[in-house]
Amino acid sequence: MSRKMRTAANTLLILSTAALLSLELFADPSSFDQAMQLFQQHHWAEAASAFDQCEKTAPGKTAASLYRGKALVNLGKFDEAAAALESYRTAHPDSDDAAYLLAYVRFRQDKPKESLQLFTAAARLKNPTADDLKNVALDYVLLNDYADAARYLEQSLTADPGNLEARYHLGRVRYQQNRFDLAVAAFEEVLRRDPNNVKAEDNLGLSLEAKNEVDAALAAYRKSVTLDENLSAHNAQPYLDLGTLLTKSGRPEDAISPLLRASTIAPDSSKTHYQLAKAYFDLNRFDEARQQAERAIALDPSDSSDHYLLGRIYQRSGKSEQSQEQFRITEKLIHSKSLNSSGMASDR
Repeated sequence: MSRKMRTAANTLLILSTAALLSLELFADPSSFDQAMQLFQQHHWAEAASAFDQCEKTAPGKTAASLYRGKALVNLGKFDEAAAALESYRTAHPDSDDAAYLLAYVRFRQDKPKESLQLFTAAARLKNPTADDLKNVALDYVLLNDYADAARYLEQSLTADPGNLEARYHLGRVRYQQNRFDLAVAAFEEVLRRDPNNVKAEDNLGLSLEAKNEVDAALAAYRKSVTLDENLSAHNAQPYLDLGTLLTKSGRPEDAISPLLRASTIAPDSSKTHYQLAKAYFDLNRFDEARQQAERAIALDPSDSSDHYLLGRIYQRSGKSEQSQEQFRITEKLIHSKSLNSSGMASDR
């Protein structure tokens, strides 16, 4: 083969190889543009996988790790999201987007102190939004610091008065602070803007109950139950709260129906089975009360109230030996809890 022919053949081979590589690149689902298209279409799992391939193909050259983190957050995979975002922040320490998102992820991982540190670092890069301030407040809720939580929720609402989630959480914080008038006002404002909000209606009932406005609280609970019945996914809490207050108000027979409904929605709720046991006990239906109390204990063996109630049920049923055993367990659990509290204090 002549030099000219060999040169032509080599040129053809190079061009063919280049064309093939171009086709492979175009067809490669790990390309950043294609991954972004999946992300924008809310195909979170596919987008996360595609961004992962992008990052492996060109480490640190694109925002693949950042967007992989965002996709994983939407999937609720917070541990994986944290790893992706940490990787991105290492390469891009000035990214406020990554800092704020990682702070949120740490909150969702129940790591409020680390989350607050990240929010502080992010705020140096860019002023926080109303939602960022709300998330800072929720970190303080996890730390049981309700004063700071309220302060940041109020700042969030100053920035965005229409943020109903922030206003709802402010109501919850005011309830925890025993500032029930403010809690009522917050929940009523949420309901004024969103009349079908089941949680706000239920928490309005809790706040009214705390003010000893029993009839108003029962009305709120009943309304929250009615709202919940119209939803496809149900929340056991309104039914539990309604049944609990009915029992407290001397109406255990009326309490049975909502409590049974709560137990159907959340069969593994020890609190619901405990309240059912109380209602049956008050109605002298001791066999049904025993079954519910035993179920509550099976779900949460460390709750002394469950054992004490079962002891009372056995006592009223004439089973003295079994009742004394439950009372002994009750005393042991209370004593153990007291020792643990003292131990925590002495470890400081």
